[in-house]
Amino acid sequence: MNLNEKLAPNFTFGELTETSQTRYLDINRNQALAQIEAGRALAKMLQVIRDHYKAPLHIHSGFRGPSLNEAVGGSKSSQHMKFEAADFHVEGRTLQEVFDWIRKESGLKYGQVILEGRSPGKPTWIHISLGEPWREASKSRQQLAYDGKSYTNVA
Repeated sequence: MNLNEKLAPNFTFGELTETSQTRYLDINRNQALAQIEAGRALAKMLQVIRDHYKAPLHIHSGFRGPSLNEAVGGSKSSQHMKFEAADFHVEGRTLQEVFDWIRKESGLKYGQVILEGRSPGKPTWIHISLGEPWREASKSRQQLAYDGKSYTNVA
């Protein structure tokens, strides 16, 4: 697949399969091809967020194949491996603002939205996943925050 192929108007295959772990880059992109329909659904969800803010949405992590996911310490059941999740931030907007808009006003049918990051007590990105909603109506939507040690539900 062409790296510049658009999965949504502002998101390319290359962007959603990028990694700084260069030794995994080619295999990661090849593995993503098997999950491309989920990738298109994810890109459409991200596009709604980008369109709302009329600002660039920067992807920290999109698709991660099994070897890349293990290398970065991802969960063994990570939805990133199914091309159903992305970690991102919106340029010029606070993470809290975007997180609150997604869960309270956006109408997006996400599976999870998590305010998280590597710094304890200081989120550095938003994780959003498709989960079941892109296939069928979701029975459980999770809204979580990560404090550097554990996840807690956010009302």
